[in-house]
Amino acid sequence: MLLNKVQNVFWIYFFACAFSMTGSSLLASDWVPLISRKLSDNWTTKGAWTLQDDGVIHLPEREYKHWKNYENYLVLKDVSVTDFEIDFDWRTSQNSGLYFHIPDLSQLQDRNHKEVQLYENSLWSKPELGDHAAGGIIPGHAPKKNASKPAQQWNHMHVRCINNQITVSINGEVVNRADLNEDAAGKRSAYGGFAFQDHGYAVWLKNIKIKILDEDI
Repeated sequence: MLLNKVQNVFWIYFFACAFSMTGSSLLASDWVPLISRKLSDNWTTKGAWTLQDDGVIHLPEREYKHWKNYENYLVLKDVSVTDFEIDFDWRTSQNSGLYFHIPDLSQLQDRNHKEVQLYENSLWSKPELGDHAAGGIIPGHAPKKNASKPAQQWNHMHVRCINNQITVSINGEVVNRADLNEDAAGKRSAYGGFAFQDHGYAVWLKNIKIKILDEDI
């Protein structure tokens, strides 16, 4: 009798643990689409970003060519994380970027975030790729290769970041791996939200989705 009770307790504990682990895993593995019927469902901006009928988010060319109009950035609402994957298609007339680990979305000008660069690599003129080339991680981590398609074609980007260890892939090829706990990046936030940069150049985005990997979410 005692043995049966012990066995019953064991199996209850086993299934409870299994259910708990499965629930956590399912939560961590769900991809969440970030483009819906209205741009304002998931994003906020005072800029010129629009959601087109074909599901593409578009920023037209601007008169200015700098990154300091922070109010015009496309900011993801209500998501702050440490560990994540994000996946999307993009193209730009020259320069944009995905900001991540923004500790305070209302204070982008503090520049305590990090950035994965979106750049039209056909315009890159230096002999070596720098951290401002496509797939570069700002600050300080240049991509190892150019995997971008020819000018004005769509590119696909996948970013995975766990414990500040980041991998960036463009069009299915890993172009950058870095430990963001080190060097200049290590002085910046390891937790926070996301935004796409308005640098004054035209940008197109589609099929944006995120996977939150934080265990306590």
